[in-house]
Parts: sequence; structure tokens; C-alpha cells
Amino acid sequence: MYSNYSDQQLLNLLRADNVAAFNAIYERYSKPLYLYILSKLETGEISKDVLQDLFVSLWEKRKQLHISESLKSYLYQSARHKVIDIYRKNTSYRKYLQQLIEHFDAQPENITEAVDYKAKNQEILEAINHLPGRMKEIFMLSRLEHQSIEQIAQRLGLSQQTVKNQITKALKILRSHQDLRS
Repeated sequence: MYSNYSDQQLLNLLRADNVAAFNAIYERYSKPLYLYILSKLETGEISKDVLQDLFVSLWEKRKQLHISESLKSYLYQSARHKVIDIYRKNTSYRKYLQQLIEHFDAQPENITEAVDYKAKNQEILEAINHLPGRMKEIFMLSRLEHQSIEQIAQRLGLSQQTVKNQITKALKILRSHQDLRS
């Protein structure tokens, strides 16, 4: 129905809460945006998540949208920023893992302790890696970047209680994982 509308017309309808206009924008841009994101991330699941986040954000911000350039440029720029965020988070995660490794490597007094520390370190890294995505992100922000619950909540647009709950659950999972290994 809206396939012949211009991007500007679709944007005007979108600002007026028109779901069909949103669907037309999605139909028009989702496939090329997905291919663009996939070319930058090279993993299908993460690329799909980024695409979904992009369109959820578009819908949530529809009333405040002031797009000076074209809708296409805006969407690709948004995708670019989301991809950069993924890389930034991965860099932080790798830095955190390196800090853990260095910490455990610096602690042992002898070879036996070194082996034990490395084994425990590997177990901890595996356990952290198996946390659900959002929980892992919150845990990493808390433990790696030493952000407060309030800062994390504000950064991720979550309530402070949700952040507390996620950190508590992550710690429980990690402790139970460690207890199973003992």
C-alpha cells in the first residue's frame, strides 16, 4: 500500500504512529541494511539482533525524529553506530579477559598454583562466556569498567533494580558453576 510513498511521506506517517508506514520502511530497508551489517560483523545472529535494535529504536524515537538527511542515510548511519558499539563492547570484553588472565598469572607462588589458577581462570572465562547476552554485558560493565548500578542503568536504559537483579543472577550462576567444578 505504501510502497510508492517517498521516504519523507513515510516518515511523516511514522511520526503519526502509522504502523503500516513503519512496515513499509522495514520492507524497503531491512534486507540491504542486514547485508550491510552482516558485512561488518560476519555473524548472522548478531547482525539480526543489530537490525532488530535499529528498527525498534526507529519506532521508539519516531516522535522525536528530526532527520536532516535522507531516511536511508539516517538508517545506515544508525547501523554504523550500532556496529561500532558492538566492536567497542567486544574490545572491552577482551580487555577484561586479559586483565583476569594477568591477575591470575601474577598471583601464584609456584608452578602447581599457576596451573590451578590458569584452570580456574579458564573455567571462569567459560562461565562468563555462557551468560545470556544482556546479563554478560551488565556484568562486564560492572566488573570491567567499574560502573555503578546507576551508570549501567542509565547507559542501557534499564531500571536500577533490573541491573541489580542481573548482576546478582550472574554472580549466582558463576558461583554455582564454580561449585559444580569443585
